[in-house]
Amino acid sequence: MQRNSKVYIETIRFSHILETDTLENFHYFSPHTAFVISHKAESAETLQGVLWYLPTNSPIIIVTNSSREDIEHLKTSLRTHLLYHKKIYIVHQKDDSIAQFFKTAGVHHMLGNDGKVLDGKGEGMYIGTLFSALLDYPQWVIFYDADNLVPSALLEYTLAMCRLFLSTAAYGRTSQESHMADLLHNVRICWSSKPEVNNGSLDYKLLGRCTSVVSPLFTTLLEEWFGIQDYPINSSNAGEQGMNIKAAKALRFSSGYSIETFQFLELLSKSFGLHGQPRRALLQQYQSKSAHFHTKKGDDHIRKLIGQSLGCFFVFRDSLPATITNQLQRICDEMSLDLSYPLIYPAVEDLHIEETDLLPLAMPTLGDGDDVPIFTYVHKEVFLHQYRLFNDIDSQDSWTVTYPVVEY
Repeated sequence: MQRNSKVYIETIRFSHILETDTLENFHYFSPHTAFVISHKAESAETLQGVLWYLPTNSPIIIVTNSSREDIEHLKTSLRTHLLYHKKIYIVHQKDDSIAQFFKTAGVHHMLGNDGKVLDGKGEGMYIGTLFSALLDYPQWVIFYDADNLVPSALLEYTLAMCRLFLSTAAYGRTSQESHMADLLHNVRICWSSKPEVNNGSLDYKLLGRCTSVVSPLFTTLLEEWFGIQDYPINSSNAGEQGMNIKAAKALRFSSGYSIETFQFLELLSKSFGLHGQPRRALLQQYQSKSAHFHTKKGDDHIRKLIGQSLGCFFVFRDSLPATITNQLQRICDEMSLDLSYPLIYPAVEDLHIEETDLLPLAMPTLGDGDDVPIFTYVHKEVFLHQYRLFNDIDSQDSWTVTYPVVEY
């Protein structure tokens, strides 16, 4: 473990993942953990596979940016195959009510010319975090991508996060333990190897194509800001990660693929005290033993991801050490990159949703789909209920599975 007065950084490996105590703790952890699933164009079958490995008593918030034509098929498929997941919410990123919420909250730059939320993974995660906060009861938020082709790995990730989030030993028992209620805790999943299938065999690589470029900058930043020397960062672009609700609500969000790198920087900046009193933070990199397979993207996509990730550093440019800016310039020159400066969205805690009694609900219209939506304002429970995959009258509790009787 590397420690500073305000930041703790650990890379964790477990000698085992499952024991009786873990299951007892999981009984508390799962109903108090919200899972946010980022979905774009993945098939209903791929999404079902991911959800099948998540706890049935956890709230699951699917934020999808699929085509409007696909959304009803997606809902029908999930209703058919996931009978016992009691708390699934499915939210379209272009939903009128969501756009109206952010407009009312003053987050106008999150909306495009059409008045709807912009495309982007960061925007989807922001919506998912908002829903987790509106639910009130989650103590942790876990973010998973929908393009996991071997989703059984999520069992390990979820059990590991349960152990890490619930373990007070992870923080160390000190005289300052009373302050741990304000701890910003982030667990990021990384892999000792990320295999690819080449010519019928597995090709193991230590870091992903984007992470190998971005992570060395964090290693330098840790030394410059906190005096932590030569600490390897392997999770700068971790798509699978979790936070306690305190961190999820305290960190700002950014647009598009910049989100994982930006929130890493945001966590460190809050611990460093860039904008106000330094806050105690714990970052844990969990070294998974389960191989992670996802849809392999082309080089153009990776260059875009790298450009957006590196662009995040310029959000903090006034406080960056010269070594970081020089390192950034060298990478851009060597790779001929055009960096993309991300949009920055306020932290969920700054939206003051706990002070809001009524939320916007788009009313159905009889027009051709181009009409300006009309809104009414409803209580939070009604607002959330419209996104439930199963409503009260057709919830899974009342479902029965019947089988044909065959007589011989």
